[in-house]
Amino acid sequence: MFDREKIDHYFQEDSLRNVKPKTASSANRHSRIVHWAKLLLPSIAAVLIGTLLIYPSLKTDTKDFKLDITRPKKGELEKLHVENTVLYVTDKNNRINNFVAKNIDETAPGSKLVKLTSPEGMLPLNDTDWANIKAPTGYFDQNQNTMSLTDNVEIFYSEGMSLQTPDATFDFNASKGFGKNGVTADGYFGNLKADGFEFSTQDDILVFTGHSDITIKEESLKGR
Repeated sequence: MFDREKIDHYFQEDSLRNVKPKTASSANRHSRIVHWAKLLLPSIAAVLIGTLLIYPSLKTDTKDFKLDITRPKKGELEKLHVENTVLYVTDKNNRINNFVAKNIDETAPGSKLVKLTSPEGMLPLNDTDWANIKAPTGYFDQNQNTMSLTDNVEIFYSEGMSLQTPDATFDFNASKGFGKNGVTADGYFGNLKADGFEFSTQDDILVFTGHSDITIKEESLKGR
């Protein structure tokens, strides 16, 4: 027969032998944790103290990088703004005059007066002739159907004559244009300076107004 007490005593001793190494391993691991904690805690404390010392200066520096964002003024978002587009204007004879512009901006919400940046247009004179016109700045009045060009206007006729004038106005309802602040012209006939000009795209007639000086090229007087 088996001795039950001896068997129980054997297993108890075996379990104790198995537990002792585990207990020693746990103690060693605990010692290592305490050792590293002693080393790391002073370093962490030093970092925290340094951060507290530097923080006021960091807080002051952030103000230097503050963005100054200005809110749009009332009505600005309601204005028309178009870039790199073509403006088509119809005259009284239903002929299309087109103007290419870098920017088109409404001067005020609902005003129907738009500013054109670097406008350049093509005006039909008849079935075959045309006039190209450009200027740094222009204003188109939708109510009056007029275009006002400023800041040195250049006009080139398909027949070979070019005009320069400080400003010019075109009335598309009347199919007429004019300038009153001086004009110079160059063409196959010669050179011309005048106080102003008027022209009709309907009749293809150009008239120089006021005092005029004309220099005619000799070859233009010869028959061709």
